[in-house]
Amino acid sequence: MTRKATPARGAGRARHLGVAGVAALAAVMLAEAKTPGARGGPAERWLVPAATQKAWTWRYTLADPGKGFAAADFDDSAWKAGPAGFGTEGTPNAVIGTTWSTKRIWLRTTFEYDGAPFKAAALRVHYDERPVVYLNGRKIWTGGWYITDYETHDVTAEAGKALRKGKNVLAVSCAQTYGGQYIDVGLVLDPKDKPEVPHKLPPLKPLFDFPVRDTSICLAGETYYLTGTTGHPTWWVTNDGIRMWKSKDLRNWTFLGLVWSVEKDGTWQKKFVGKKRAVWAPEVHYVKGTFWLTYSMNYRGCGLLKSASARAEGPYKDVKPDGPLTGNIDASLFQDDDGKVYFVYQNGRIARLNDEMTALAEEPRLLKPAGARHVGFEGAFLFKAGGRYHLACAEFDRKRDYHCMVASSDKLYGPYGRPYLAVPHGGHNMFFRDAAGNWWSTFFGNDSRAPFRERPGILRIRFSPEGRIAPVLGQGGPK
Repeated sequence: MTRKATPARGAGRARHLGVAGVAALAAVMLAEAKTPGARGGPAERWLVPAATQKAWTWRYTLADPGKGFAAADFDDSAWKAGPAGFGTEGTPNAVIGTTWSTKRIWLRTTFEYDGAPFKAAALRVHYDERPVVYLNGRKIWTGGWYITDYETHDVTAEAGKALRKGKNVLAVSCAQTYGGQYIDVGLVLDPKDKPEVPHKLPPLKPLFDFPVRDTSICLAGETYYLTGTTGHPTWWVTNDGIRMWKSKDLRNWTFLGLVWSVEKDGTWQKKFVGKKRAVWAPEVHYVKGTFWLTYSMNYRGCGLLKSASARAEGPYKDVKPDGPLTGNIDASLFQDDDGKVYFVYQNGRIARLNDEMTALAEEPRLLKPAGARHVGFEGAFLFKAGGRYHLACAEFDRKRDYHCMVASSDKLYGPYGRPYLAVPHGGHNMFFRDAAGNWWSTFFGNDSRAPFRERPGILRIRFSPEGRIAPVLGQGGPK
């Protein structure tokens, strides 16, 4: 059905006016267009402009000023002064006014507020890494690990408590570990930009009650297979191998047992390094007509096991029994549309395997995203959807929440775009399609704010029109 067209604003009035009247109406409409807030709500008011708005001077120090630095009456007269933003050239979307290249920075600026009422207050921020923002000594906002562009965050309730008529002080602290670094903070009343929506998860429950980390699921034929790190409570130091489950509907799971034992089936993996000997983050894949298990040892070293029977239960043989295929941890497989198979591990390192899948056919390289050192520091998983490559990795934020970060590319080896948070609290996951073609993310819960801890789970995901991954909030686990 075609929606009925409506006349442009003012057209109805114009039909009843003469030439002079039309000219007067046009003048009124032009004035309305030039006047912020004349229609559609209050005008946007910048109390402290972001660097994208105009230059604004802050006082700053690179030496720790102590806990009271954010107080309104703190004496910052000995601090240096410089325009925002603060950071280093090359940080994505940064507007550098003052170079900051040390590990920490503390900032203060003053502004006047006329006491006029407002409906909303927001911070316009870009940071790398971990900022904390104060208004008149009261903490009003804490950022995460880093972002790669400006964002708007609502602080209406916090500003309402801290803002006062007359002189006010906005203070910020920010840290730096590696990669780009930047901090810029603006404070705006009744912002035009819509604040960022907090990342959410649908209601989630474990698939079954058994300790599993790093959940991996594979569909082969009409059956789903599940594995992950097991061996609680000693799994950080030692465990006995790789366990497997299967299901026809993603709801009811049958335990297949220990399908690969370090002691019985292992070769180089049998050795202890100190007290360490644990298999970490195994993944199950069905490629070239048989099952494969990628794995890593907790003393570093990744490998690949092949089912000799073409059955998920095995037995499994190591393709390189004399030692690991690579160093590091968190191994995975990716098969491209042309049938070539790639070994993926750690933080997005990748190398093509030979046709027999017994050795690397090229030197590993890092799939590096725009504006960041890597997508995440561990838990790499690569898949293709919608004609694009999506690299997922795990990363902690400032609150120690363990997230799934994703960057995407039109080409296998990149360039990859900026990382973004795809599955909150969903670090070290993987993605798979069910028999109906729906996309899912696995889950296990590694931080205190996750809906559950160290149990296998899944949630539906969707792709936005821009190709970004997000949870389907209306559905958690399988129906």
